[in-house]
Amino acid sequence: MKDKEIIVIGNSLRLSECELLHSFETFDPAQWSIVKHTPKWTVEPGRIVGGGPDEPHHGQIFFNEPVKGDVVLEFDARILPPSYHDIVWFWNTRFGGSPEPWSAGYLGCLGGWYADMAGIEKLPDYKASAIAPSFRTEPGRWYHIVSGSLGFEHFIAVDGKLVMYFADAAVPDPSKPGYFGFGIFESHAEFARLKVYRPHPTPRPLAYLPGSKVGR
Repeated sequence: MKDKEIIVIGNSLRLSECELLHSFETFDPAQWSIVKHTPKWTVEPGRIVGGGPDEPHHGQIFFNEPVKGDVVLEFDARILPPSYHDIVWFWNTRFGGSPEPWSAGYLGCLGGWYADMAGIEKLPDYKASAIAPSFRTEPGRWYHIVSGSLGFEHFIAVDGKLVMYFADAAVPDPSKPGYFGFGIFESHAEFARLKVYRPHPTPRPLAYLPGSKVGR
């Protein structure tokens, strides 16, 4: 995909200017762990597949190696029919132990609880921190997703377009390691071509555009 600039309110981001931490053209099962519940997960050389047509559980799978600080994920994902929802991913996730394995972090989602919208939830409460109208997710269609954190700015871009933005000043401690991974909820989804970056955004001063009627 062409290295398109992503405008995230207070920053602009080009992945070619970011530090590449991991590139997964192939996936090694030994490097990934099921963290929550035990639905069907398949880690194959070219893809990770979670769930199935009749999967009744919520499942999470994470890369075993943590990363400190902000990360941005770039990956392709699709819903496998006859399932019609959802696509879920995690970043900056801190594990805290029982009864829930995580203590902080963020979850991005297309579809699912949000129907024809996109959402970001803050862990460990799984509460929707931000929801925005997006588009109807189509089973079988590949979506190119770029998502993660730039300081207090958290975002989802799909097919080069910003669809979700969430400002959260209470970010997890950047000195502590966080994990990234994927999830499903009563769904069947496929993930491929994952890259993980340490972002180097360019600050974007906010200003009214010439001719703006705001304040008149």
